[in-house]
Amino acid sequence: MEEGTDTADTINKVIGKIDPATGQRTGIQALSDCQEVPTHIAAPGFNTKPVADALAAMGKRLYAIPVGDGPNTNDNAAIEYSKSLGGEGTGYDAFYVVDPFVSVYSQAAKGNVYFSGAAIALSCFARVKPWESPAKGGMGALIQGTARTIDYNIMDKATNGDLMNRFGISYFARTSMGGFSLIGNRCVMGRFVSQVGLEYAIIRKLAKTAQRAMARNLSESFMNQEIEKLNFWLKSLQADETIMGAQVYLHPTLNNVENYTNGEWHIAIKYHGYAPNEHMVYHLIEDVGIVESFLEGVL
Repeated sequence: MEEGTDTADTINKVIGKIDPATGQRTGIQALSDCQEVPTHIAAPGFNTKPVADALAAMGKRLYAIPVGDGPNTNDNAAIEYSKSLGGEGTGYDAFYVVDPFVSVYSQAAKGNVYFSGAAIALSCFARVKPWESPAKGGMGALIQGTARTIDYNIMDKATNGDLMNRFGISYFARTSMGGFSLIGNRCVMGRFVSQVGLEYAIIRKLAKTAQRAMARNLSESFMNQEIEKLNFWLKSLQADETIMGAQVYLHPTLNNVENYTNGEWHIAIKYHGYAPNEHMVYHLIEDVGIVESFLEGVL
C-alpha cells in the first residue's frame, strides 16, 4: 500500500474500500480475500477510532480477533480511547488494545526504535492456543523498553497498570520472570480474550463441518450423525481441558415445520471455557494453635 498525501489520506488507505467498477478490495477491506482466514488482524501503529472501527467490523465478519494500538501518549488518554470504543454488535467485544508502543532493536536504524505494541502482542497470540490468554509467558529480551513506564505490581491492585486493565487496556511491563511480559487478559468491553478465542475456534470448526455436509438430505440418521460427531469432538476438548463441558442437541423450538421445509435445521451447543488466572488472592493467617502445638512438643 502506498502512503497517502497526508495523514488523513493514509488512514483512508489503511481502512480501504471496494472499487465499485472492479470489486477489488484494498486496505483492511482486502482481509476478507485472504485464502487462509486470519485468526487475528491488526493495523500496527494506526491508533485512530476510524481504523479501530474498521478492524472491529472486519474481525466480526471473519471471526478474527482485532488487536489495536492505543494512543501512545499517557494513561488517561489510553483510558479515554478505550472508553470511546464499543457498542453492541460492533465487534468490539473481541477487540484487544495494547498501549503504549515498545522499544525494540532495529538493524536498519542500528539502535532501538519505538514500535507498535499491538504488533508485538500478535507474536504473543501466536505462541498460545486460541483459548489461552496471550499474557501467558514472557517476551524475554525482544523488548528493550516501553514508550512510558506502566506502574505494575502483581500484589498491588492500586497501580496504574491495574487501572488500565480495568478499562480493557493491555500493556508490556517488566515482571519477575525476567524481561517484559504482556499484561492483560480482557478485550475493551471486558470479555476474556481467551474465551473469545475459544468461541471463534469453535465457529471455525463448525464452518468446516457444515461445508462438508451441505446439500445432504435432512434425514433423521443424517441429523443424528452430525449431532453425534459434534458431541464427540467437544468431549475431546473437554478431556484435554480446553473446555469445561459441552452438550449438543437439536433445538427444541426452532426445529419446526416452517424452518424444516425451508431447508434449515437448528443445532444448540451449550459449552463453557475456563477463565484465565487473572487474580491470585492469598490469605495469610497467623495461627496461634501452631505455637501451642510447638510448645507442647518442647515442654
